[in-house]
Amino acid sequence: MQEKQLKKRNNYDLQTVLKTVQGRRLLWRILQAARVHEHAFVPGDAGATAFHCGQQSIGLFLLREIEAASPGAYMQMRGEYMSEVTSKQHEIDQQTEEMTHE
Repeated sequence: MQEKQLKKRNNYDLQTVLKTVQGRRLLWRILQAARVHEHAFVPGDAGATAFHCGQQSIGLFLLREIEAASPGAYMQMRGEYMSEVTSKQHEIDQQTEEMTHE
């Protein structure tokens, strides 16, 4: 398979995954595990720093692939994640309020 055809197929595969909420959640979890928005440096531990740099490298690769396949998909995933976090926090706040009024 030619490189151009392979790239087109890879973009299509990723676009297919990004069309589902489950696919976006999975990719979001991978990006979070890869610490793409954190420092990789671990003071005094070169091995841990190297490990984190490796994680970040894969995460940044995935992030570039996502943006090439579907510009704006990362922001959509972020928005969905933040909405879920806000919803969960609201549930916790309600439970806490109910417990304090008992």
